[in-house]
Amino acid sequence: MISVVVPYKNSAKWLRRCLDSLTNQTGDFEFLIVNDHSDDKGPVIAASYTDDRFRLLDNERGAGVSGARNTGMDHARGEWITFLDADDEMLPGAMEIFEEVLETDANIHQLNHRRRLRQRDAMKYSNNGGVYGLDALPDAWWGVWNKLFRAEFVKDIRFDEALQYGEDGMFVLECLAKDGRIHHAEHDLATTRHRFDNPKSLSKSKTGFDLVKQAKAYVAFLDEHPEMCRVIAVEMVKIWERALEKFTTSSTS
Repeated sequence: MISVVVPYKNSAKWLRRCLDSLTNQTGDFEFLIVNDHSDDKGPVIAASYTDDRFRLLDNERGAGVSGARNTGMDHARGEWITFLDADDEMLPGAMEIFEEVLETDANIHQLNHRRRLRQRDAMKYSNNGGVYGLDALPDAWWGVWNKLFRAEFVKDIRFDEALQYGEDGMFVLECLAKDGRIHHAEHDLATTRHRFDNPKSLSKSKTGFDLVKQAKAYVAFLDEHPEMCRVIAVEMVKIWERALEKFTTSSTS
Protein backbone atom coordinates (compact mmCIF):
# COMPACT_ATOMS: atom_id res chain seq x y z
CA MET A 1 0.00 0.00 0.00
CA ILE A 2 1.04 3.58 -0.71
CA SER A 3 0.04 6.28 1.79
CA VAL A 4 -0.56 9.75 0.36
CA VAL A 5 -0.47 12.50 3.01
CA VAL A 6 -2.37 15.69 2.10
CA PRO A 7 -2.28 18.54 4.65
CA TYR A 8 -4.72 21.38 4.13
CA LYS A 9 -5.52 24.70 5.76
CA ASN A 10 -8.08 27.14 4.37
CA SER A 11 -7.73 25.46 0.99
CA ALA A 12 -11.40 25.07 0.09
CA LYS A 13 -10.85 26.78 -3.28
CA TRP A 14 -8.46 24.04 -4.43
CA LEU A 15 -9.14 21.03 -2.21
CA ARG A 16 -11.85 19.41 -4.31
CA ARG A 17 -9.63 19.44 -7.39
CA CYS A 18 -6.87 17.76 -5.39
CA LEU A 19 -9.14 15.12 -3.86
CA ASP A 20 -10.79 14.39 -7.21
CA SER A 21 -7.35 13.61 -8.63
CA LEU A 22 -6.93 11.04 -5.83
CA THR A 23 -10.39 9.54 -6.18
CA ASN A 24 -9.67 8.84 -9.84
CA GLN A 25 -6.59 6.76 -9.00
CA THR A 26 -6.73 2.97 -9.08
CA GLY A 27 -4.62 0.65 -6.95
CA ASP A 28 -3.69 0.01 -3.34
CA PHE A 29 -3.71 3.53 -1.87
CA GLU A 30 -4.75 5.22 1.33
CA PHE A 31 -5.24 8.98 1.36
CA LEU A 32 -4.62 10.72 4.70
CA ILE A 33 -6.30 14.13 4.49
CA VAL A 34 -5.09 16.21 7.43
CA ASN A 35 -6.99 19.29 8.57
CA ASP A 36 -4.48 21.84 9.86
CA HIS A 37 -6.92 24.01 11.85
CA SER A 38 -8.93 25.22 8.86
CA ASP A 39 -11.67 27.77 9.41
CA ASP A 40 -13.18 27.61 5.92
CA LYS A 41 -15.30 24.92 4.22
CA GLY A 42 -12.35 22.61 3.63
CA PRO A 43 -13.38 20.06 6.30
CA VAL A 44 -16.90 19.92 4.82
CA ILE A 45 -15.45 19.26 1.38
CA ALA A 46 -13.15 16.55 2.71
CA ALA A 47 -16.02 14.87 4.55
CA SER A 48 -18.03 14.64 1.32
CA TYR A 49 -15.66 12.01 -0.09
CA THR A 50 -16.95 8.53 0.71
CA ASP A 51 -14.18 6.51 -0.94
CA ASP A 52 -13.05 4.15 1.84
CA ARG A 53 -9.42 4.84 0.95
CA PHE A 54 -9.82 8.34 2.44
CA ARG A 55 -8.91 8.81 6.10
CA LEU A 56 -9.76 12.22 7.55
CA LEU A 57 -7.49 13.41 10.35
CA ASP A 58 -7.00 16.54 12.44
CA ASN A 59 -3.49 17.86 13.00
CA GLU A 60 -2.42 16.37 16.34
CA ARG A 61 0.97 18.07 16.37
CA GLY A 62 2.15 21.67 16.22
CA ALA A 63 0.03 23.87 13.96
CA GLY A 64 1.44 24.21 10.46
CA VAL A 65 2.27 22.08 7.46
CA SER A 66 5.05 20.22 9.31
CA GLY A 67 2.76 19.17 12.14
CA ALA A 68 0.05 18.14 9.68
CA ARG A 69 2.47 16.02 7.66
CA ASN A 70 3.81 14.45 10.84
CA THR A 71 0.27 13.58 11.90
CA GLY A 72 -0.28 11.89 8.55
CA MET A 73 2.95 9.92 8.89
CA ASP A 74 2.02 8.88 12.44
CA HIS A 75 -1.16 7.28 11.08
CA ALA A 76 0.16 5.92 7.77
CA ARG A 77 -0.23 2.19 7.22
CA GLY A 78 1.41 1.89 3.80
CA GLU A 79 4.80 0.45 2.97
CA TRP A 80 5.53 3.68 1.10
CA ILE A 81 4.66 7.30 1.85
CA THR A 82 4.36 10.28 -0.45
CA PHE A 83 3.03 13.83 -0.01
CA LEU A 84 0.73 16.10 -1.97
CA ASP A 85 -0.28 19.69 -1.24
CA ALA A 86 -3.95 20.63 -1.22
CA ASP A 87 -3.54 23.05 -4.12
CA ASP A 88 -1.86 20.43 -6.32
CA GLU A 89 -3.07 17.28 -8.03
CA MET A 90 -1.77 13.80 -8.78
CA LEU A 91 -1.60 12.83 -12.44
CA PRO A 92 -3.69 9.86 -13.67
CA GLY A 93 -2.20 6.38 -13.56
CA ALA A 94 0.07 7.04 -10.57
CA MET A 95 -0.03 3.45 -9.28
CA GLU A 96 1.26 2.04 -12.56
CA ILE A 97 4.13 4.51 -12.42
CA PHE A 98 4.86 3.74 -8.76
CA GLU A 99 4.93 0.00 -9.38
CA GLU A 100 7.50 0.43 -12.14
CA VAL A 101 9.58 2.85 -10.05
CA LEU A 102 9.64 0.48 -7.07
CA GLU A 103 11.30 -2.23 -9.13
CA THR A 104 14.56 -0.44 -8.31
CA ASP A 105 15.77 -1.15 -4.77
CA ALA A 106 16.06 2.16 -2.90
CA ASN A 107 14.70 3.91 0.18
CA ILE A 108 13.95 7.17 -1.65
CA HIS A 109 12.48 7.36 -5.16
CA GLN A 110 12.10 10.66 -6.99
CA LEU A 111 10.09 11.41 -10.12
CA ASN A 112 9.81 14.25 -12.57
CA HIS A 113 7.62 17.19 -11.63
CA ARG A 114 5.31 19.26 -13.80
CA ARG A 115 4.04 22.72 -13.02
CA ARG A 116 0.79 24.12 -14.36
CA LEU A 117 1.29 27.41 -16.18
CA ARG A 118 -2.11 28.91 -16.95
CA GLN A 119 -3.59 26.57 -19.56
CA ARG A 120 -0.64 24.27 -20.13
CA ASP A 121 1.78 22.07 -18.25
CA ALA A 122 5.50 22.72 -18.31
CA MET A 123 8.28 20.49 -17.05
CA LYS A 124 9.78 22.14 -13.99
CA TYR A 125 12.23 19.54 -12.70
CA SER A 126 13.47 16.79 -14.98
CA ASN A 127 16.48 14.53 -14.46
CA ASN A 128 18.04 11.57 -16.18
CA GLY A 129 17.07 8.25 -14.64
CA GLY A 130 19.48 6.55 -12.26
CA VAL A 131 20.74 6.47 -8.69
CA TYR A 132 22.23 9.75 -7.46
CA GLY A 133 24.61 10.21 -4.52
CA LEU A 134 25.59 13.14 -2.33
CA ASP A 135 28.23 14.23 -4.82
CA ALA A 136 25.62 15.00 -7.49
CA LEU A 137 22.00 15.01 -6.38
CA PRO A 138 19.16 15.45 -8.90
CA ASP A 139 17.27 18.72 -9.29
CA ALA A 140 14.52 19.15 -6.68
CA TRP A 141 16.21 16.73 -4.29
CA TRP A 142 14.77 18.82 -1.43
CA GLY A 143 11.10 18.34 -2.35
CA VAL A 144 8.77 15.79 -0.77
CA TRP A 145 5.89 16.13 -3.23
CA ASN A 146 7.92 14.35 -5.93
CA LYS A 147 9.09 11.34 -3.91
CA LEU A 148 8.20 7.97 -2.48
CA PHE A 149 9.74 7.21 0.92
CA ARG A 150 9.99 3.70 2.32
CA ALA A 151 7.86 3.88 5.50
CA GLU A 152 10.19 1.68 7.53
CA PHE A 153 13.12 3.88 6.51
CA VAL A 154 11.49 7.14 7.69
CA LYS A 155 9.79 5.77 10.81
CA ASP A 156 12.13 7.82 13.04
CA ILE A 157 12.25 10.94 10.84
CA ARG A 158 9.74 13.77 11.13
CA PHE A 159 9.33 17.29 9.75
CA ASP A 160 10.77 20.12 11.83
CA GLU A 161 7.68 21.77 13.33
CA ALA A 162 9.63 24.94 14.10
CA LEU A 163 9.94 25.61 10.37
CA GLN A 164 7.15 26.84 8.11
CA TYR A 165 9.43 27.13 5.11
CA GLY A 166 12.24 24.77 4.10
CA GLU A 167 10.85 21.97 6.28
CA ASP A 168 10.76 19.65 3.28
CA GLY A 169 14.45 20.21 2.57
CA MET A 170 15.33 19.43 6.18
CA PHE A 171 13.28 16.24 6.03
CA VAL A 172 15.11 15.05 2.92
CA LEU A 173 18.47 15.98 4.47
CA GLU A 174 17.65 13.74 7.44
CA CYS A 175 16.87 10.96 4.99
CA LEU A 176 20.11 11.52 3.08
CA ALA A 177 22.07 11.42 6.33
CA LYS A 178 20.78 7.84 6.75
CA ASP A 179 21.17 6.80 3.13
CA GLY A 180 22.93 9.21 0.79
CA ARG A 181 21.20 7.97 -2.35
CA ILE A 182 18.11 8.94 -4.33
CA HIS A 183 16.79 6.84 -7.18
CA HIS A 184 15.31 9.01 -9.92
CA ALA A 185 12.83 7.60 -12.41
CA GLU A 186 11.91 9.46 -15.59
CA HIS A 187 8.15 9.61 -15.01
CA ASP A 188 5.83 12.51 -14.22
CA LEU A 189 4.25 12.35 -10.77
CA ALA A 190 2.24 15.48 -10.02
CA THR A 191 1.19 18.84 -11.33
CA THR A 192 1.45 21.88 -9.09
CA ARG A 193 -0.66 24.95 -9.71
CA HIS A 194 -0.12 27.17 -6.68
CA ARG A 195 2.40 29.36 -8.44
CA PHE A 196 -0.36 31.10 -10.34
CA ASP A 197 -3.69 30.41 -8.62
CA ASN A 198 -2.84 30.35 -4.91
CA PRO A 199 -1.18 33.63 -3.92
CA LYS A 200 -1.19 32.58 -0.26
CA SER A 201 0.80 29.37 -0.73
CA LEU A 202 3.74 29.01 1.65
CA SER A 203 6.26 29.09 -1.17
CA LYS A 204 4.95 32.51 -2.24
CA SER A 205 4.42 34.05 1.21
CA LYS A 206 7.77 33.32 2.86
CA THR A 207 9.48 36.18 4.66
CA GLY A 208 13.11 37.04 5.27
CA PHE A 209 12.65 35.73 8.81
CA ASP A 210 11.53 32.36 7.41
CA LEU A 211 14.68 32.16 5.31
CA VAL A 212 16.90 33.01 8.29
CA LYS A 213 15.26 30.22 10.33
CA GLN A 214 15.83 27.80 7.47
CA ALA A 215 19.49 28.80 7.19
CA LYS A 216 19.98 28.35 10.95
CA ALA A 217 18.42 24.90 10.76
CA TYR A 218 20.77 23.95 7.92
CA VAL A 219 23.81 25.18 9.85
CA ALA A 220 22.76 23.25 12.97
CA PHE A 221 22.31 20.14 10.86
CA LEU A 222 25.74 20.68 9.32
CA ASP A 223 27.35 20.67 12.77
CA GLU A 224 26.16 17.08 13.16
CA HIS A 225 26.70 16.01 9.55
CA PRO A 226 29.79 17.72 8.11
CA GLU A 227 29.78 15.23 5.23
CA MET A 228 26.72 17.08 3.94
CA CYS A 229 28.61 20.37 3.60
CA ARG A 230 28.61 20.50 -0.18
CA VAL A 231 24.90 19.68 -0.48
CA ILE A 232 23.88 22.31 2.06
CA ALA A 233 26.23 24.98 0.74
CA VAL A 234 24.92 24.63 -2.82
CA GLU A 235 21.30 24.75 -1.64
CA MET A 236 21.85 27.76 0.64
CA VAL A 237 23.43 29.72 -2.21
CA LYS A 238 20.34 29.05 -4.34
CA ILE A 239 18.00 29.99 -1.49
CA TRP A 240 19.67 33.30 -0.83
CA GLU A 241 20.00 34.18 -4.51
CA ARG A 242 16.23 33.73 -4.87
CA ALA A 243 15.63 35.68 -1.67
CA LEU A 244 17.82 38.56 -2.78
CA GLU A 245 15.98 38.77 -6.07
CA LYS A 246 12.57 38.71 -4.38
CA PHE A 247 13.25 41.23 -1.65
CA THR A 248 15.25 43.54 -3.89
CA THR A 249 12.35 43.60 -6.36
CA SER A 250 9.75 44.22 -3.64
CA SER A 251 11.75 47.05 -2.08
CA THR A 252 12.09 48.91 -5.38
CA SER A 253 8.52 48.44 -6.63
